[in-house]
Amino acid sequence: MSHDLEPLDPAKGAWDTKEMGRRRFLEVTFWSVTSVVTVGVVGSGGRFLVGNSLEPRTANWVQIGKIAELKVGAVNRVNYAMKATDAWREVEQKGALYAYTADGASYTVLDGSCTHLGCIVQWAASENRFRCPCHAAEFTREGEVMSGPPPKALGRLETKIQDGALFARI
Repeated sequence: MSHDLEPLDPAKGAWDTKEMGRRRFLEVTFWSVTSVVTVGVVGSGGRFLVGNSLEPRTANWVQIGKIAELKVGAVNRVNYAMKATDAWREVEQKGALYAYTADGASYTVLDGSCTHLGCIVQWAASENRFRCPCHAAEFTREGEVMSGPPPKALGRLETKIQDGALFARI
């Protein structure tokens, strides 16, 4: 049995030799279904791997100290530890913050993490600047980069005063 098409009357036109045959239809159907299933599996697996990391993180308020205990004109260091949730688990987040006020009414709070590699900067009162012990970077009291490799200033945090205490938003 031959699968060749018998000649067609020229008045009726010509056979469409590019018409999809049964074998080609099955191939296209197989690959389409396989693609849809693969996208579903990869999408589910990707969501599992990413976890909650794409969800916006809520900021936490950390108490810096009682206003009466913070020295006016001095840079006050505060170490903090708090529970935070990353993409999968609850972890303890630790760090250092520096609070400064010139008048006792408005406060500047800086994140003590160097913007280069995250080392904790140290306040050098005699030099009136922050120094990073890792790569000799230096920052002004306002957190601006003076020298070294850091790409940007120390992070300035939002503050509030509540019940006689200063808080910073982490």
